Amino acid sequence: MPQFDKITFFSQIFWLIILFFSFYVLIVHLFVPKLATVLKTRKKKLGGGTNGVSFLNNEQLNVTTEKNMLVQNSVGNAKTGVHFMLSKSSAWLFTTVLFTNTMQLLSPRLDYLNNSALTIAKQHSSVEKS
Repeated sequence: MPQFDKITFFSQIFWLIILFFSFYVLIVHLFVPKLATVLKTRKKKLGGGTNGVSFLNNEQLNVTTEKNMLVQNSVGNAKTGVHFMLSKSSAWLFTTVLFTNTMQLLSPRLDYLNNSALTIAKQHSSVEKS
């Protein structure tokens, strides 16, 4: 078997050890410190994040409460305004209709009644003649 050949066996073991230690040094000095830094940073962010999350939740609750209060106040103000305008407009409509019926339409109504009475009287007289 060629992998157990005594001539090449020593050189294979030599290069295996050289490559293994070079990769070991590379990993220990470059990748492990970077990985440790990332993990420490992540731990700090998560630790600070729980405080930040609770602060954010409290702030969100306050904002929601204030928003609901503003909406309730706005709806109450709008309701009051609508009731005020409705009462004012109904009072104006009542006075306008009353004024129109009593003052402005009095003469045309009397003319209409007189003309209607004359027309009925003419029809009644023509019916009696026939």
